[in-house]
Amino acid sequence: MIIKNNILVIGSGSREHAITWKLLESKHVDKVILVPGNASSSTMERVIGVPCSKIDAESISTICKEHNVEYVFVGPEVPLVDGIVDGLRRKGISCFGPTKKAAELEGSKVFCKDFMARNNIPTARYQTFTDYNKAKQYIESLNYKIVLKASGCAAGKGVLIPNNKEEELEDLKRIMVDKEFGSAGDEIVIEEFLDGEECSLMCFSDGYSLVVMPPAQDHKRIFDGDKGANTGGMGAYAPAPFIVDNGNKGKSNSGFGAIIDRCVETILKPTVNGMRKEGKPFVGVLFAGLMVSKDNVVNVLEFNCRMGDPETQVVLPLLETDLFEIVLACIEGRLDGLDVKWSNKFAVTVVAASKGYPDSYPKGLKINGLLENKNTIDNIIFQAGTSTTINGDIVTSGGRVLSCTSVSESLEDAIKNSYKLIETISFEGMQYRKDIGQKALNHLERKKQQIKQSVSYSESGVDIERGDAVVDNIGPLAKATTRSGCVSDLGGFGALFDTKAAGFKDPILVSGTDGVGTKLKIAQELGIHDTIGIDLVAMCVNDVVVQGAEPLYFLDYFATGRIHVNVATQVVSGIARGCKESGCALIGGETAEMPGMYKDGEYDLAGFSVGAVERDQMLPSNIQEGNILLGLASSGVHSNGYSLVRYLIETKSGGLTYKSEAPFDSTKTLGEILLTPTKLYVLSCLAAIKSGGVNGLAHITGGGITENLPRVIPDGLDCEVELGSWEILPIFKYLVELGNMQTEELLRTFNSGIGMILIVSPDKVDSITKSLESHNEKVYKIGKVINSISKQSKSKVVYK
Repeated sequence: MIIKNNILVIGSGSREHAITWKLLESKHVDKVILVPGNASSSTMERVIGVPCSKIDAESISTICKEHNVEYVFVGPEVPLVDGIVDGLRRKGISCFGPTKKAAELEGSKVFCKDFMARNNIPTARYQTFTDYNKAKQYIESLNYKIVLKASGCAAGKGVLIPNNKEEELEDLKRIMVDKEFGSAGDEIVIEEFLDGEECSLMCFSDGYSLVVMPPAQDHKRIFDGDKGANTGGMGAYAPAPFIVDNGNKGKSNSGFGAIIDRCVETILKPTVNGMRKEGKPFVGVLFAGLMVSKDNVVNVLEFNCRMGDPETQVVLPLLETDLFEIVLACIEGRLDGLDVKWSNKFAVTVVAASKGYPDSYPKGLKINGLLENKNTIDNIIFQAGTSTTINGDIVTSGGRVLSCTSVSESLEDAIKNSYKLIETISFEGMQYRKDIGQKALNHLERKKQQIKQSVSYSESGVDIERGDAVVDNIGPLAKATTRSGCVSDLGGFGALFDTKAAGFKDPILVSGTDGVGTKLKIAQELGIHDTIGIDLVAMCVNDVVVQGAEPLYFLDYFATGRIHVNVATQVVSGIARGCKESGCALIGGETAEMPGMYKDGEYDLAGFSVGAVERDQMLPSNIQEGNILLGLASSGVHSNGYSLVRYLIETKSGGLTYKSEAPFDSTKTLGEILLTPTKLYVLSCLAAIKSGGVNGLAHITGGGITENLPRVIPDGLDCEVELGSWEILPIFKYLVELGNMQTEELLRTFNSGIGMILIVSPDKVDSITKSLESHNEKVYKIGKVINSISKQSKSKVVYK
């Protein structure tokens, strides 16, 4: 027997009508209670409209009790930002939507921008202000176009795009002085204007996993050609062809092509993971407003904590999976167990608005033709600003009145049908745009003209299209790492770099190359590929900085038996992140598909980094007796010794696997701990070197402290290292226990908790320590340089 549920939907727009319409398709839903709703409740069976002047947990919980409601779906952002989910949960009512803390992604644009910066999510450069005069001075100092954003909720209208300096200052005054958006403008974000095509990318999330929806494009301006004032949205279509690769949809992880795959890996997943790690798990619909450049570089404009309007009206008609089942899976934290499917059709919606909107507009105007229209699967009129009179007429009561949505096999037909539908409706002063979807048609026409036939030799196991998809994905990732000195982009026969442009006068070039070793085996077994690229970069650039050199650029080699676009993209996204965090450019690389050489699912990595140091500043230099050894904490095992690690786990752990809970950390699995990326020491060590007093560095890799530290110490000198002077991480203690290892063996096999050692002058210890700690390094004073028994003796480490 199927249990029927009553579900309450909060909101009064076309978005909430669309949500209600979709929920009613579920075999699990009996009735939908729409609060405060609109006139749609009078035209739909099994829908009860309940007027409510104050939307809060108290009033909604009362309505839930009256109508035996088990679940609440929150439509608009304001109740979410105000914490209605928290309040309803305290009353024992299950809610679909983020908590107050999680909704801060939309509630505070300042929080949102800072969050993106913390989590390496691509976005425009920005500054935030609470002081009008300081903001004014900042704007006057800029020489590029900007966007002004009221930090708080402003009903989708708090973003202003001025065209010149005069308008910039006037718009600043509107927000911060005239309070055009109320308290939402108490704090302001001033960010660089990004050019390109805007895209609305939404996903369902249970706080851990996510399911991406078809990307849509909204039309914000009131008039055709994107002219006039900003609105809540005058129409939309989905999926947006300029960002969806229809030819490779089946080969992509998201189902919408390579660019969306990249957005999932570099934007949506880091956001969901970042919010959870900050103690604000995001459950509900995460909405990323994106800007896509001509080169397919994607940046986040903003995040919203709910479904978009009018995007919902074109996305939900394409959903083939039961919406209620998705809602329940998100609430119960099991979204990853649900197979969500989408139609391959197109959907278009055109908004009918009141005369005068988005400014003042009349209300109470009779809407003709609405009651005569019978919604079908492919043609639906969603109501927004509507109400019912005593005599049963439906009249206007808002700025945006209706959304006329059509679904069809082609975008062109969907556009035609949505306009045919809106022409059946009329009310005095009704206005709507005549060009919804036209940009998409123009894009498709251009693409049609550019299509060329290409030869494939996929029968041999090499798929050029998959390789091209990877290149499409990694191009923008590499471009995001560009730095001074870069001369060329990806795609040339050789990568070019200008050391003079990078600020060097008489440089010595320093190179480093390495791989990741059998740590890759664990990543491949667990399907975690987004951090292994950081390891690759770290193993190379940490070696380069030991010579006192600044890493300038990096090249990677990715070899696999079969290219999986999403896997390759994740790996290279990690490489790009490692490069960005080291200040070096990902300037080139090679992706090789070699069936027969590697099994499907296997891949190997190699990296090559080049840095530069002025001739008179090379390290090591002037190391002498009495120099102090400063150890920098490692993040874990890093990338050496994994053959031994894997042997111990797989044969000595009593049946534990990499998916097992770590015996020493109940919050993580063994695999998660072992895949912790190698620490990047470049920026902290360069700052320490610049401050003066660093005479040498040693990167502690395979061979541990015992074998790596002597590599930079002159003959006749030894290093006295004090055991117990630094923290041995729990993972090493566990490995010692499994292998019954002696301390000496640990110190000559693993980094043992110290990933980099600086040899410094005694009088500079305090200043260098302070510099390192300012870069978030954990610094230990672990020993000193001493005289050996003879000047000819090879350097060694003496433990005490």
